Amino acid sequence: MDKIVIDNSFSTDIINVDRDSYLVINNDVQTNKIELNILNCKVTIVDMSKIANKVVNFIESEGNVVEIANDNVDKTLKISNTNSNIEYNIIDLLDNDVKYLVNEEIVSRGSSTSINIASVSYKSKNKDYKINTSNLCEGSNNEISCFGIVKDDSVLNYDVSSFIKNGAKKSVVRQNSNILLFDKESVGKNNPVLIIEENDVKASHGSSIGKVDDDTMFYLCSRGLSKSEATNLICLGKMEYIINKIDDKDIKESLVSKFKERMS
Repeated sequence: MDKIVIDNSFSTDIINVDRDSYLVINNDVQTNKIELNILNCKVTIVDMSKIANKVVNFIESEGNVVEIANDNVDKTLKISNTNSNIEYNIIDLLDNDVKYLVNEEIVSRGSSTSINIASVSYKSKNKDYKINTSNLCEGSNNEISCFGIVKDDSVLNYDVSSFIKNGAKKSVVRQNSNILLFDKESVGKNNPVLIIEENDVKASHGSSIGKVDDDTMFYLCSRGLSKSEATNLICLGKMEYIINKIDDKDIKESLVSKFKERMS
């Protein structure tokens, strides 16, 4: 599998990938926008860029993307899925406000997209995620999973809307948003929306906002862990679902270290 590094040396904002590849995106200066066309191949992408606007078109491909949010407050992402199997993961440990818009469309029969987001909001930060998905054809599958941790007087909002078009029979949509609150002033908001025009489909959503489960905390503390250690263990376990999708050991260790710093 070829390794491609997309950095400031690239002079174009449209990049076509047509062979099995491992992509690392580091571009933070050259352009405010990038369009990736993944064509009939299998890719693994680690995105650590500061690019504000990104379009990713998957065409007859398989993709596993891990995006590590990096210093951009206002960001947009558009994903198009044509006869592909995609997993798109976003990790947000930023020490600033975030406003992120994700628009995703499945435009061919039998395609599948999974979007996973994990975010930590702390020290009076306001993080707002809007995720819009569309099943536009028969037998398409969209899954959206959002996990968040809110500390201090911070705010975290997950606004998830899923649309199934008339005629998109046998399609599936699943939404799940979970937010853990750590302080009395912490604010978490989940707004799940399903817009269904077709009868022969499966659509569901789950939503929870609350503190760490008391029974779980009691069990871990009874095994010798401090409350802080138990909390970190529970939360890190949820974050590592995405972190472990990265092959690079140094990046993984850096993310775990930064997460523990945010939780201290």
